[in-house]
Amino acid sequence: MGVNFAKGHLSNAVMIRIEPGFDLIEGIENVCQKFEIESGVITCCIGSLQKASYFLPVPLENRFGTGYGDPNILDGPLELLSGQGMIGKEENGEYFIHLHGLVSDKDRNVHGGHLIKGENPVLITCEIMISRIQGVKMIRTYDPKVDMKVLMPFSQLKHTL
Repeated sequence: MGVNFAKGHLSNAVMIRIEPGFDLIEGIENVCQKFEIESGVITCCIGSLQKASYFLPVPLENRFGTGYGDPNILDGPLELLSGQGMIGKEENGEYFIHLHGLVSDKDRNVHGGHLIKGENPVLITCEIMISRIQGVKMIRTYDPKVDMKVLMPFSQLKHTL
């Protein structure tokens, strides 16, 4: 096992408000397209959702003994307590927003996982802060070590430990 990394720096924080009915991840993606943010971090994400759809790891018969199961769907109203993630690109140039979130339901139960694009519509509002990473490209590429696509950091100088 190793560590892959590329050195860069944060710049150009962008504050976002997503309005009712619009999907959380699609909203972030639209802002990234507008400001040409190809790599970045989602450092703050709070608000409310009409529903939440997310993946969680489940036991599977593979070399790691786990993988993502079927989507979990929660009906709202839901409070988005926290969200954080990475902004990158697929190898074909399409955006890949890797966002994890925690939500609470009307009974005060907390749920969370890997949020699914197109399946998390905003209820009242969502406020988000993203920061561009300069000098690094986060590209979602196939990693044979884990037998799936993952976000990998790339720069002019790629380092592996």
